[in-house]
Amino acid sequence: MRGYVIATSPRSGSTLLCTLLRSSGVAGWPQSWFREQNRAEFAADWQVDPQDAAAYLRAAIEAGTRGTGIFALRMMWGSLAEVEPWLGRGLNRINPLQWVWLERRDKVAQAVSRHRAETSGIWHLGIEEAEFPKAPCYDFAAIHRYLTEAEGDAAGWGAWFAEQGVAPLRIFYEDLAADPVFQANRLITALGMPAGQSPAAGTKRMANRESADWASRYRCEAGLSLRS
Repeated sequence: MRGYVIATSPRSGSTLLCTLLRSSGVAGWPQSWFREQNRAEFAADWQVDPQDAAAYLRAAIEAGTRGTGIFALRMMWGSLAEVEPWLGRGLNRINPLQWVWLERRDKVAQAVSRHRAETSGIWHLGIEEAEFPKAPCYDFAAIHRYLTEAEGDAAGWGAWFAEQGVAPLRIFYEDLAADPVFQANRLITALGMPAGQSPAAGTKRMANRESADWASRYRCEAGLSLRS
């Protein structure tokens, strides 16, 4: 069985990419199958014991494949330590296992997006909405914290890929946002799969003029160039 892992960090477009790939009908069902916070819920849905590693792994592979013959998994940098044991339990037998590194070039914009999502409770327009959304306010310290995290995640993935001798397929958020279908089909082609249904995006872009203004304000206050 073939498969792929989308390695990424928050606010890099992974929900958009996963939605596109799921809608293609040929590229599995990417989701954070081994994330600690979601494991009990997934196990209940699959009617397996979450403590039975072999049974959980079989069910996760079935769910991530959806009859397409391609297993799909999304993984944040912060979840790597949780997922690595599963690589040893059997995910490493998926051959070939294609790694995809989804990253955002503009880390300041990524940090602003994270701050707005964390504050408002709205992470994905068009998929879910916050029950009681809050209007986000500019916060230099919060944006700086999320920027530091985004830079650390990127450095972490880069170092890990180098240590593992893995050359991932690179996809950048900015390219994905500009042409989502093309980038999704790049991955489908890399997997050796013929095009299925035309991938469709189920999310709406959340960035707006205020996001851009906050990014510019942060750069000025942090003493960064406007292109940093």
